[in-house]
Amino acid sequence: MGNYIRHWQKAIFVGIIVFSLLPIATWADSGPAHRVDQWFPIQLGTSGGNINDSSKGFCYGGTLGALVEDGSGIQYILSNNHVLARTNVATIGEDIIQPGLIDQSPTCFKDTTDSVADLSAFIPIFFKTKGTMPPNAVDAAIAQVRVGKVDPTGFVMDIGTLSSDTVAPSLGMAVKKSGRTTGVTNGNITAVSATIDVSFGSGKTARFVDQIVVGPGNFMAAGDSGSLMVEDVVANPRAVGLLFAGSSTTAIANPIDDVLDSFGVSMVGSGPSASVMGKILAWAKKLLSVAESQAANAQLPPQASQTAVDAVRRVKERHEGRLLAIPGVIGVGVGVSEKAIGQAAIEIYVKETTEARRQALPQSLDGVEVKTIETGEIRAY
Repeated sequence: MGNYIRHWQKAIFVGIIVFSLLPIATWADSGPAHRVDQWFPIQLGTSGGNINDSSKGFCYGGTLGALVEDGSGIQYILSNNHVLARTNVATIGEDIIQPGLIDQSPTCFKDTTDSVADLSAFIPIFFKTKGTMPPNAVDAAIAQVRVGKVDPTGFVMDIGTLSSDTVAPSLGMAVKKSGRTTGVTNGNITAVSATIDVSFGSGKTARFVDQIVVGPGNFMAAGDSGSLMVEDVVANPRAVGLLFAGSSTTAIANPIDDVLDSFGVSMVGSGPSASVMGKILAWAKKLLSVAESQAANAQLPPQASQTAVDAVRRVKERHEGRLLAIPGVIGVGVGVSEKAIGQAAIEIYVKETTEARRQALPQSLDGVEVKTIETGEIRAY
């Protein structure tokens, strides 16, 4: 009976994806097909997580983001520490399953037949304690793939095969991601070099430095953590960042090179997927109209030169400590100026904008424009 249910779910999975391809302008699934049980080998950009990620009657899940490999060619699933390693508490070797517990049938059922990888390593997250806030660079973990359980080309649902190269984030860059909850979404990088205080629940807060800020607000939602963010191009996009946190208005990602360097791995970006579904998705991508691409590019914010960004970053760093000490301020980054094309500005992120807080924050620092942006609480998704 269990095998029958599993196969029925997988048939539904295929049907949803094929149906979503029919109107070419909306070929990418909006989320449901990313949460169901897949045939082996699975594609990534899908629901997944640690088989033990449950407590007090609740269970969780995130996104199995991408495929990476070490110098020996051993392949690993890449996602977040809080998705694969249960926020620092998992034991190396624990089962990683697809879909995650939250998407099992019944919900929270620990189905060992859904195991696709074994937790291999994670970067510890350091939290605020006794008034000190140690810096973090990444929220990341990897899990060694079990033989035959993951598409070895690293194919990501609704995105395709990636480039093995990466690209550094830049202001205004058009990006996209494929995640468990919202499927494929598109956005733009609105800030770089950001320092952000992120809530992990249960009163735990961690500070992350040199992060990427992305908008608009529908770019990611709870359960999309672990998604790989890539440049918004049709074929073989390069990885830009690893998403891990956000709010209703904002998404936060670790720069991908910092993530890869933490584990000594590289992106898997081989030839086209050999699967029939992979070929269908690749075909659909090629049919996206030039008009749509031009419309997307027309929405990009004004670019700021790298020289301008570097200059503003240095000013931000001089004042960052004082700004983050102001009650209600949860981050500081480098964004695009609203007053001068080609210039950058300092962005101050606050949970809530009040008149008193607005008066307490500067409008400029060392001659650099300062913008105050209300983001709400930034949470690990």
